[in-house]
Amino acid sequence: MARKASRSIRATFADARQDIAAQQEVNDPAPREARNGIEAGMWEGAPFDRLPPECPVVPLGVQGKLSFFIDALGQFMSFDGMKPADLISLFRTTPNYVYWAWPRKKLVGVDHDTGKQNFMVNGVEEKKAIMCLQKAAAGRGPFDPANRLRGRGAWRDEFGRLIWHSGDSLWLVENGKLLQSAPGEVSGVFYFRTAPIMTPWPEAVPAEESPAREIFKLLKTWSWGRPQLDPVIVLGSIGVMFMSGALKERPHTAVMGDFGTGKTALTNLIQSTIGDVLLRAENPTEAGVRQRMGLDALPVAIDEFEASEDNARVSKIIELSRIAYSGGTLLRGGSDHKGVEFTSRNAFFCGGINLPPMKPQDLSRFAILDTRKLKVKGAVEPKAEKDWGRQVLRALMDAWPRFPALLADWRGLLAEAGLTGRGTDTYGTLFAMAQLMLGEEDMEALGLDITEPARIGSIIAEATAEERALQGENWRECIDHLMGAPIEAIKGGSRPTIGSVTEELEKPYAHAPDYDLASAREKIAMAGCGLVVEEDPTLAAGRVRWLLAVPPKGPLLAKMFQGTKWQQGVWFRALKQGPPEVVRSGARGKVVKINRAAERCLLIDLAAYDKHTEVVE
Repeated sequence: MARKASRSIRATFADARQDIAAQQEVNDPAPREARNGIEAGMWEGAPFDRLPPECPVVPLGVQGKLSFFIDALGQFMSFDGMKPADLISLFRTTPNYVYWAWPRKKLVGVDHDTGKQNFMVNGVEEKKAIMCLQKAAAGRGPFDPANRLRGRGAWRDEFGRLIWHSGDSLWLVENGKLLQSAPGEVSGVFYFRTAPIMTPWPEAVPAEESPAREIFKLLKTWSWGRPQLDPVIVLGSIGVMFMSGALKERPHTAVMGDFGTGKTALTNLIQSTIGDVLLRAENPTEAGVRQRMGLDALPVAIDEFEASEDNARVSKIIELSRIAYSGGTLLRGGSDHKGVEFTSRNAFFCGGINLPPMKPQDLSRFAILDTRKLKVKGAVEPKAEKDWGRQVLRALMDAWPRFPALLADWRGLLAEAGLTGRGTDTYGTLFAMAQLMLGEEDMEALGLDITEPARIGSIIAEATAEERALQGENWRECIDHLMGAPIEAIKGGSRPTIGSVTEELEKPYAHAPDYDLASAREKIAMAGCGLVVEEDPTLAAGRVRWLLAVPPKGPLLAKMFQGTKWQQGVWFRALKQGPPEVVRSGARGKVVKINRAAERCLLIDLAAYDKHTEVVE
């Protein structure tokens, strides 16, 4: 199977290579000239039963009223009802072909010796041409641009091989050799021609000869909050930016710091390395980024990634980054009131002073780095040398077959260290990419030896503890809000919280069983909740288990959660996400009377919650 896959790839690229010269030197004879012995308009199947021979336009398929094509230049085009003028766009490099394939003929005479009629081509049968192209597109069946079209950047084919699309060429490393082909169809996916960007270095670049080592030395000159890890993470993020379309997850990076910490200089270094592969923007809108990237899998650098009085703009950018992390689909309304589908596979590199507010699910997709004041003022700004980017790209392409195994190792290592779920995806991808760029020896020299999982895992877990603490679980955040919100119904003086009432209740009860439990229950009832006391033989003598009863509805609770993401009863479903030893639901819940109304409540075991919080922290 592997040999067959390899042969298939080689054949595809070998065939496509032959197209490059043909596209550079377009052969478009005059309309009246025969092509391969075929007179104008006289090909088999004319005028619309089938496509004319060697048609430079490739029909892709249809979607509703839309028809999709690759034009004569290799670019992707779509039409909602074709018009005669669209033929000019489709055949812009071969206009004579249209006149030859669908000629409008005028009789100019008859050969008296042979009786043959002579015609001149004086126009195009435009409707017949459009019918032919539309029929050919329909014959290809439904077409989904989001999944079957690929723009510039790195991609994986169906065999897991890496393809770099530089806009005007496709590149693949096969048996150590760099293969080049024209854009086109590879294994049912269409790589269309567009403006050219960086191409890989023509010669193989082993890790020990890659400029990645020099780039890493430059990264270490910044004053990082975590000097041992942050330069490695930034180097890994450069690899992620190059390979973003080929990755299952593409972690984003946010570098935050005050004025004078070198954030702009850092982005300049990255841009001088990646060059025209990188889209850099200051204060962009989500729509601007999305429309600019289109179907490209290229990275985006955002300056001024800032919290502000109105975070609406940056929130949209964060939403887009969340979708891009796993290559998800974004739906937006179109001008014709129909949904427009976008698939984003772009890695984001952001810089700012104050990190904008982010939800836990967004924080888990970012590596957040802090920079300090630069140690040397007025130093020359670090800059990548010419062709470093091309060499790094080639080194990544050469080393790509090793990436899946490296990623699996790093994910396992981080899981053993206590990172969970997306944490292992985010940091595992960054560190695996850094190792792919530096090589195993350099990673060991940094103290990041993957053969010592306990040690390296503890280093990373400790260094990222504060950052991961911000990525709170939904149910825990909901309980924290419930415990910390003031009890609005209590009038006069300071208003206690559910958390403060239960803390005061728990402290003396171990020593004074006659504590006024009724007063505590009254205060908690003013928040719309109940309090259940449960005897537990596993506890020390004189101690009981306290359970907070939370109903699914009620005006007092509704007011407490108003304006949060848990309002309108969402709190009940959010709390049910908690582990069963902390949150009892269903048959393990209990009917509790709160303000004379009986409700089946969730029961939050306060001691178990405290214990769970201690373990997580």
